[in-house]
Amino acid sequence: MRRIVLAVLVLLGPALVAQAKDYQSSFRFTFSAPDAWLIMTKAELASNPVFASADEGIKAKVQSGSVEIYYDRATSDATFTDFVDVKLGPKGLVPESPEKVKASCSAFAHALTKAAGRALAVTTCETREVGALKTFYVEYEGRVAGTIMMQYQFVRPDGKLLYVTGTCKQSSLDKFRPDFEAIVKSIKFS
Repeated sequence: MRRIVLAVLVLLGPALVAQAKDYQSSFRFTFSAPDAWLIMTKAELASNPVFASADEGIKAKVQSGSVEIYYDRATSDATFTDFVDVKLGPKGLVPESPEKVKASCSAFAHALTKAAGRALAVTTCETREVGALKTFYVEYEGRVAGTIMMQYQFVRPDGKLLYVTGTCKQSSLDKFRPDFEAIVKSIKFS
């Protein structure tokens, strides 16, 4: 995690503030990013010179298509870089019935505890509609002390799950959340 923060801090220095614009994700969707966000998709990695000094490991993951990372330059500071990461999972479904939602929330909390090695509080776990799409939404205590994680799970048209996860400091949550929600609501599958 320290390497990610240091890599992003290097990027933050020379970054130019851009107008909000649409981007094409390598995960077959388009989205809009608010001003002050630095978007690391395959296409942006190849065309944006600010990524020349980025961490090689992060660049390799983006180039391989295993992850995309969107950095919030407005809320990040020397202690932590607020960001969104996007990953593709196997085929799956968003739980629909109250029983399935409850079971999925329980399974998520258990998997989270196992992965973190300690209990992390899940504060919200529910289905939500984003446009015409049903999503599974979970908000929970981050693995890094003092952080919050928010995850939307979408089912793409091909049936694969798309995980869109925002991670921010608790202190920047009120500024980060509206931008994160705007990105999520702008997602359009091709």
